[in-house]
Amino acid sequence: MPVNYNKKKLGKKMKKTPSVACPLIKDHWNDKVSVAKNLSNFGLTNNPSKSILTGFTNTQPQVQGEEIKEHNKKHQREAKQPQVVKLLEEQANKPTGIKQITLPTGTIKFITYLMEKYGDNYKEMTKDPKNVYQMTWKQIRAKILTFKSIKAYEHLMPRPIADL
Repeated sequence: MPVNYNKKKLGKKMKKTPSVACPLIKDHWNDKVSVAKNLSNFGLTNNPSKSILTGFTNTQPQVQGEEIKEHNKKHQREAKQPQVVKLLEEQANKPTGIKQITLPTGTIKFITYLMEKYGDNYKEMTKDPKNVYQMTWKQIRAKILTFKSIKAYEHLMPRPIADL
């Protein structure tokens, strides 16, 4: 026995506006207008493949003087709410919380010991008796480079004997 669907309800569900997570867009969103119309008002596009010209189209018009300006005005759509795009660009350009690299304290002690004893001679570090995991010189070098990339790298290094 086939199940009947209410086409009117399904159509309304499909047209229902999506939940917008971005607070900048949510504040300026108009519920009475379609998604494509809202995005075009913001200066954004609903379908990126339609907004990019493809193929062998001539991008330079073959007209002279003032006609060029009029031609460009015809083909450019201005955003009705350009502040939304500006706010989105500002938000995108803000630095995000970059995760700081942390190493275990035992690894830091081991690396500082090797750096004090051998300097930059990675191949000698592999022969050290404290290298119980038998790390290769490239593995040790990688750990030292990650250790040096930490912002507080100088503070984690013990002071040389000459400075005391």
